[in-house]
Amino acid sequence: MASLARILRKRWILYILLCLPMAYVVVPVLQSDTKYFADPAKYLLDYVGLAATWLFVVVLSITPLRRISPKSALVNTLAYHRRQIGVSVFIYAALHFLIYYAYTGSWAEFVKDWDKLFILSGIAGFVLLLVLAITSNNRSVRALGSKNWKRVHRLAYLIMFLLIYHQAAQEKTGFRETAQVFAPLLILQTWRLGLYARKTLRAKNATTDSPNS
Repeated sequence: MASLARILRKRWILYILLCLPMAYVVVPVLQSDTKYFADPAKYLLDYVGLAATWLFVVVLSITPLRRISPKSALVNTLAYHRRQIGVSVFIYAALHFLIYYAYTGSWAEFVKDWDKLFILSGIAGFVLLLVLAITSNNRSVRALGSKNWKRVHRLAYLIMFLLIYHQAAQEKTGFRETAQVFAPLLILQTWRLGLYARKTLRAKNATTDSPNS
């Protein structure tokens, strides 16, 4: 794991890995996949959206993994690259948004779809991702202050629930596949909350048992 972490520490390797989902798009073309050739735009729409979702799950998994295994070299390497991975989530989400807009064919058709809640949840999630992407730099941290910057980036948890609904409400994806994607993240976050609650309880008991209390 340590040797893998050292390799992944190199930023150029990270960028190659983040670009791999786009490179994989050519595979169905080479394999003459009938699903791809039946509706290439729809295939790309679903594929790019799923790539954004998986990367988002990776980003939100980093903090609970660091709480659970703070000395893991691999986890700390992922944390080192968290900003770059987070920006890649937005890039894939933006591609998903643009492909969807092109797929609808016009602004009127695009707006007409807003009466579907899963479409609205996707648009809301994208807007919030845009906020996070714009503020993912040191200048924003200095301008907002560390505490306010952290508050803004806690929007990621709201995005998580919007994204879960956006994925689950689609006929193409459904609840089962969405559960498979998000179950590891939800388990990690629940475990993280459990660790936090136990730490808080211990601190409270220590204060109560103190002779000066």
